[in-house]
Amino acid sequence: MSIEVKNIKDLVSEYVSEVGNISSASMHRLWPSVAGDELIGITEFLKAEDGIIVISARNPAASSLLMLKKRKILEEYRKAFPEANIVRMQIKRTY
Repeated sequence: MSIEVKNIKDLVSEYVSEVGNISSASMHRLWPSVAGDELIGITEFLKAEDGIIVISARNPAASSLLMLKKRKILEEYRKAFPEANIVRMQIKRTY
């Protein structure tokens, strides 16, 4: 697993762009309650963009669990953020 290291300028730039898109930051904060105990240690909310939420899975079992819970996850995000028009969930495999 590789770790991406960013300098402070890049981090501040990303943060400032996120401030304009409060939904994405709020969606990230919602992930622990949506994921629950079963998924929280093996998945991570990455981003929301163009009606798609992107979740990383750390192993094949995590990918399978995400697919099983896809409908519930999408419903939770649609309910919490109707203005984001979430239509899909993409799983990024990081194993």
